[in-house]
Amino acid sequence: METDDLTLNPVKKNYRCFFLGHRYMETKKINQHFSEYECSICKSQATNDSRGNKITLTSKLKDINETLFYLNLKKEFLNRFYFQKKEQ
Repeated sequence: METDDLTLNPVKKNYRCFFLGHRYMETKKINQHFSEYECSICKSQATNDSRGNKITLTSKLKDINETLFYLNLKKEFLNRFYFQKKEQ
């Protein structure tokens, strides 16, 4: 049985992303500072960290982003309907 050298070396699922880099598309806008991204080629997911760099999206970070999204949604709702600027 012959083995291929490429199958023994687990570099990445997609060699194009490994050599040329990912092509991230924004899939979800969390708030003004955070977003979730997905590579259009290999479907890997990423998010922003506190410094603005893209890091891989883990289940813990996904829960944090979901909580931030709902807090931002609640804040926008309250500002829009309960704390409107009075026109004079």
